[in-house]
Amino acid sequence: MTTQFAITDAHTHVFLPEKFTLAKERSYTPGSATVANLEEHLIRVGAKKVVIVQPSPHGVDNRPTLQALRELGHDKARGVCVVDPQAASKDTMQSLWDSGVRGLRANLKTAGVSAAKDAERQLDTLSRAMKETDFILQVFLPVQVTIALRSKFENLGRPVILDHFGGLKTSSVTLASDVSGLLDVLSLPNVILKASGACRVRDYAVTSAALDKIAPELFAAARGRVIWGSDWPHTGKSSDRAQRHLSQIEPFMDVDDRASLDDIKKWSGNHKVFQEITQDTANALFGL
Repeated sequence: MTTQFAITDAHTHVFLPEKFTLAKERSYTPGSATVANLEEHLIRVGAKKVVIVQPSPHGVDNRPTLQALRELGHDKARGVCVVDPQAASKDTMQSLWDSGVRGLRANLKTAGVSAAKDAERQLDTLSRAMKETDFILQVFLPVQVTIALRSKFENLGRPVILDHFGGLKTSSVTLASDVSGLLDVLSLPNVILKASGACRVRDYAVTSAALDKIAPELFAAARGRVIWGSDWPHTGKSSDRAQRHLSQIEPFMDVDDRASLDDIKKWSGNHKVFQEITQDTANALFGL
């Protein structure tokens, strides 16, 4: 699709397994997705600015993300990194900020955290490490955990980004209550919905029909607090990973990101909201 404004892709990854050692505790082994590959993707979707999110296979070794930020430059890119909250010093935090990092991520869903009390404990530890910083907290959680942590998010005193539609799954037998609970979380003024990974949300269904009613409701509930991210380069299905040994490279999925943008435009309802979601809100949030 083409737009009359420059899009910001607020959720991408760079994988550099040939250069940087992958984390031993990773759940999959990615192929290479370089900055040059990322720039090709940005051209395809018409994005001029980008947020690079530290991917889980690289663990707390943020060098791939930081290298990408250096190559792309401060005018074009910001980062979201992952830290060991027990070891991150004030100097480490300042160095990340100076490098263009504006958020810290807790990817608890990929890590297998499914209990609210466990997620809350980990977020408490990370929050203490983030004290006296201006970092955004970015979380990826199962939707039921997201809902259970509403009061935690409310009292954090900083912006909280909910990755991948807040962990929603349209195939859930509790979908109606999940949507209701997520709408309640989105009523919080510091909570930002990231409209990313829509194919994950609908369990890779060919059409977007499962989200055609839900997405506009979510966008309306969080008006001015929704951002778009492609989730490029689209790692594989988590359900397939049990059958794949870590010595095997997980292939990236072929996802049409321009079609995903068409869905965002449809769900936005009008041009103004579409521009807010795909440019204005992310630029303001990340200082782009």
